[in-house]
Amino acid sequence: MGYRRPPQCSGRAGSNRIKPTKVIIVGARTARQGTGPFIAGAFGKLGANVSAIVGTQSATVGEAQLALEADQGIRCIGYINLRKAMEIEKPNVVALCSPYQFHTEQLMAIAAANCHCLVEKPLAWPANDQQVMTVLQAFESRGLLLEMVSQWPQTLTGFTQIHGPIPETISDFAMRLSPISIGSDMVPDSAPHFISMLHALCGPGDFRDIKVQLQASCEDRLDRMLLDCTYKHHGGTVQAQLRLETCESRPRPAWYQINDLRVDRQVQLPEYQQQLVSDEKSATLQDPLESVVEQFLNNLHNAGQTDVSVLRLGQRNLEQLAHAWPQP
Repeated sequence: MGYRRPPQCSGRAGSNRIKPTKVIIVGARTARQGTGPFIAGAFGKLGANVSAIVGTQSATVGEAQLALEADQGIRCIGYINLRKAMEIEKPNVVALCSPYQFHTEQLMAIAAANCHCLVEKPLAWPANDQQVMTVLQAFESRGLLLEMVSQWPQTLTGFTQIHGPIPETISDFAMRLSPISIGSDMVPDSAPHFISMLHALCGPGDFRDIKVQLQASCEDRLDRMLLDCTYKHHGGTVQAQLRLETCESRPRPAWYQINDLRVDRQVQLPEYQQQLVSDEKSATLQDPLESVVEQFLNNLHNAGQTDVSVLRLGQRNLEQLAHAWPQP
């Protein structure tokens, strides 16, 4: 099955389709994976009012406020309590970029406050299907939009600039990512990207025959993982492979390969301009996180609804991969 281009936004900042939106960012520092500041910057660039950020301590919230003003030109109020921030600020959108271990409780609070939400991956972890459905129904029943950050499918336009159209028949897919985490945390940190690419390329499916190989660069530090599996979808099967190797410094190595066609991501610092490269060919990318935020805003202002089936499927796929982690 060929590539189905993710929905694109036709409006940019200042257009009639993207109206002013009041946003709170939860987790606006780069302490770990650190997408919060970049998502805040994307909302600001696209015309939204980033009115406040929420963190866990006054000192770190203050640091995040200073960094956002210096790097993104965003001046905002800081809070250490999400419910209080929503009560006072009355936003219509919350961008949830906090550690995923807290997502379930925070998502329920966001839905109760009648706010739409763009949530960093994974949706919630650990969480069983019933907990996930409770969260999804809380948004769906209120007519609220909940979407998860999935930036890698946005790079497929760059892939086509280099290699031409996505192959009609995809037999193999491989991806290399470099999470900051080690051990079993590497799976929820990185596997949602792998899952989102297979969804974009092949549609919904399930993982089968999962095999995991672990390596340690030093004693008691499991920081390399090779995951081989079969992805079964309605059009056939794909032999899929995810390679993870911990890397603590930015920019982190990453590449993916569709059949025998590979592209590597290159990042130019300090502006964080991203390219895909293959041999002597290259394609400059619009910031994938900005594309995700733009798509979310477009869906929001066109009365988009929470896609329960897609979010639930992503969670099920993550559980399939995580359960293959070797038990001690």
